[in-house]
Amino acid sequence: MVDQTQNWSKSWKSSTDPQKQRKYRTNAPQHVKDNLVSANLSHELRDQLDTRSLQLNLGDRVEVARGDFSGSSGIISNIDRENQKVYINGLEVERQDGSTSQVPFKPSNLQIQALNLENIERIEKYDVEDSEEIQVDEEEVEEVLSQEEENEMMQQMQGGGQQPDMSDMDIDEEDMEEIKEKAKEAQQEDKSSQEGSSESEPSEESSETGHDELVDGTMDEVKDSISEMENPDFDALIEAEKAGKDRKTMIEYLENQKEE
Repeated sequence: MVDQTQNWSKSWKSSTDPQKQRKYRTNAPQHVKDNLVSANLSHELRDQLDTRSLQLNLGDRVEVARGDFSGSSGIISNIDRENQKVYINGLEVERQDGSTSQVPFKPSNLQIQALNLENIERIEKYDVEDSEEIQVDEEEVEEVLSQEEENEMMQQMQGGGQQPDMSDMDIDEEDMEEIKEKAKEAQQEDKSSQEGSSESEPSEESSETGHDELVDGTMDEVKDSISEMENPDFDALIEAEKAGKDRKTMIEYLENQKEE
């Protein structure tokens, strides 16, 4: 296997070449990728910590600053540091088959409103007088992360995969039975919705969700995302681009792809 870090340079961070910027993020070593998963702080947090940004952690409360979900806020339930994507509890889109999936957000599109200070060393180097003013309630964090853990277990059970390892989970037999029952109900609901979707037309609203988020990236990122889509809605993508960054080269590219 080729070591990606051999095709990486610190100097690319300040490069004006979009391709080098993208290679900087994609091929960076893990400790650099961890630092890339950071977001701006709210004005209140900036005053308390005397810094503009901080690395994101599970349990942080954030607000979406750009895109279809602009103004929405919630607790971070999952972080994909390898691909620099953040998932927020409660922010989901509905698929055509009736199921839901969490929306991946770029860290740069988020603003931190409150911190998960389960590990107080996170702010040790900052002179914070009252940490309670800037932290998320511990019970709220525990509830969200427990729910995420439960959802992962249900997905494994629904997919018919290997039984999840319970050794590191604080779940008793009664709770486990309840989770199994929910997984069975979800499987039945999925089956019913798939049968119903075959008799009805796809939802236009669900197919349009997330176009603003998709065209928010660089040209290379948009091209990669479109190449992974089965049937891109180029009309919707063009409208989203015009309503957002309104880049001439991007619009021309989307129009050419539409004609092909």
